Amino acid sequence: MFQIQVSRLTPAMLHMAQSGAPERTALISIMDHKRDCIERYPAARVLRLCFDDATELGFWQNLMTQEQADAICAFVLRYGREIDTLIVHCTEGVSRSPAVAAGILGGLRQDEGIIRNNPAYHPNALVYQLVIEAFARGVRWKTDAREP
Repeated sequence: MFQIQVSRLTPAMLHMAQSGAPERTALISIMDHKRDCIERYPAARVLRLCFDDATELGFWQNLMTQEQADAICAFVLRYGREIDTLIVHCTEGVSRSPAVAAGILGGLRQDEGIIRNNPAYHPNALVYQLVIEAFARGVRWKTDAREP
């Protein structure tokens, strides 16, 4: 199992999002608005997503979608056995990226304590729920595919 790290947006994270993750590493890069990541930088082992840190639709709010949560699940299932480290970053590293990290850990039936017990993190409830649901569907699909 890979280790998971949460980060805020730093120059190093931006560089990795643009040029690709180092060997044995994958990156989930979460930006604020659609204008920030219209697939400008396709890079190896990088999933770029755009959604705001919001739980309810409001004026100018760009909520996380189920399709984005499904993309996270597929990305982790695709690279999980090939990496030692999965980094999840968002602008501040406080709400969206911890929610994604906790959802991934929970979805893989791993201990979410590294996220839940850290007072610096305040996981976005909508993001967490969508990621957990994506893994529930993804794991069920994988299980069903192996059954006769």
